[in-house]
Amino acid sequence: MAGSRGRIVAATLVLALAVVGCDALLGLGQFRDVPCAFDCPEASVEASIPDAGDSGDASDASDASDSGDASDAADALDATFVPDALDEFVLPEAASPHETWAHWPMPNPDAAIAPDSPTLLPNQMAYDAAAEGSVLDTVTGLTWEVGSQMASDYFGASSLCQAIDMRLPTRIELVSLIDFTRSPAIDSIAFPGTQPYAYWTSSVVWADAGPDAAVQYWSVSFYDGTVAPATQANYVRCVAGGSP
Repeated sequence: MAGSRGRIVAATLVLALAVVGCDALLGLGQFRDVPCAFDCPEASVEASIPDAGDSGDASDASDASDSGDASDAADALDATFVPDALDEFVLPEAASPHETWAHWPMPNPDAAIAPDSPTLLPNQMAYDAAAEGSVLDTVTGLTWEVGSQMASDYFGASSLCQAIDMRLPTRIELVSLIDFTRSPAIDSIAFPGTQPYAYWTSSVVWADAGPDAAVQYWSVSFYDGTVAPATQANYVRCVAGGSP
């Protein structure tokens, strides 16, 4: 009887350690609750949204955001998870160390949540001129470069931003500027002269190609709002602020 009880206690301890390890791996202890955004039932309806800080951005997992704090599921993998084939992969030093999760509501265009719906999307996009050559996103708190330049590769793009005391945006940060109701897909008053092409981000594309494979970075196109690995020279729009 004592032996059985001991085995049960041991099994319980192993399970508890496994749960703790899983929480640490996934960052579950850093999730928090935010209120429901739309017509919620009388009972309390809450959604758990990740809110974690980390250094780096990665993976080609699909993007995730909601009406509370926006998050990029791809950026969430970062240093906490690396596919087996990339166990020895080292992120280049030039990669911009920044947050894994966005710490702000995802901006939305002035549009309804669905066809024929009277309910508008939450967190409507709003911008203020912060200083000459820059604009403040009043929803995210990020300060953006108004103009844009072209760079042949990630390192050139990063250098352009460093030269003006800014940095390359992460994928979710750049996606926050996308306005699908416009063409190009961005507020052309706040960002005049935006090119309808792809722009560099600092988010790394994790590919199952081994540790010797060339590093790729995500790009965001303001032609149609699509996100894809950068394969050629792209434009650059730098950003400042956020929660590193």
